[in-house]
Amino acid sequence: GFDYVEIPVHGVDAIFKGRLNWLQTRVITDILKKFKLKYTVHGPNLLNLMDPSNFQLQKDIFRSGIEFTNAIGAEIFVYHSGKIPLQEEIKGEGIRKNSFLKLPSLKRIERLKKIEIKTLQELATFAKDLGVTIAIENISPDVEEESIWELSKRFNNDKMLPSPVLTPKTPKPTFLREISKYNYGTKIEELVEQVKKIDRENVGITFDFGHAYLASKYYRFKFLDSIKLALPYIKHVHIHDCFGKPKLSYEEQDINLIQFGIGDLHMPVGWGEIPYNKIF
Repeated sequence: GFDYVEIPVHGVDAIFKGRLNWLQTRVITDILKKFKLKYTVHGPNLLNLMDPSNFQLQKDIFRSGIEFTNAIGAEIFVYHSGKIPLQEEIKGEGIRKNSFLKLPSLKRIERLKKIEIKTLQELATFAKDLGVTIAIENISPDVEEESIWELSKRFNNDKMLPSPVLTPKTPKPTFLREISKYNYGTKIEELVEQVKKIDRENVGITFDFGHAYLASKYYRFKFLDSIKLALPYIKHVHIHDCFGKPKLSYEEQDINLIQFGIGDLHMPVGWGEIPYNKIF
């Protein structure tokens, strides 16, 4: 059987507009105490400390998630690494400046990453007092969103038709090397660098093997080497299986894709193609 269960705080109605619902939390805690299990907590999927338009609310939700983790007797709070979604750029800054599909500058990207670092350092102190470790999860490629980034790049370069841009040193499309600027958690080396800059004992990595395998196929990096790179910083793991084929569109439901082996399938180990025999 299982020893641990991960509780999605957004799946149990424990947080409302950034504040922890203590009445609901007590009900959940009483239910969880009936089982001889240990628990970890997964933060909301939309939690994003690189979201300037909702920054204070995002921070409040994060703090409430840490409080919930402590309340149910868990020690790990999982957070999907921050990102800059292009849709937000289009709706917000791009619309205001009448610059549709404008890419954020490197200066803006670095500023948002620094904001995440500073905020996680602050939240780490709060979490430490409650006995909670923040574990930043590597995420799978968001192919649909990244296609929009690529379209945006071509739009701004006046190149709307694909061109085989290759370099001798790194034989892969240029945009694949650039997407991680906006969604750093898909690249293990960039996630490790962010954790190193945060530099707090109770901040580490949730290594999701399925996400890393999908990303390794999409970005063309060595999957097993990425595990070795992350190993000193891993605090928590998500172990499941898939076939390494990223989902191409949100429009398709998972039930329509599983027959084709597409997506972040979260299958039992051995059902997919992740080489777990070389990992453990």
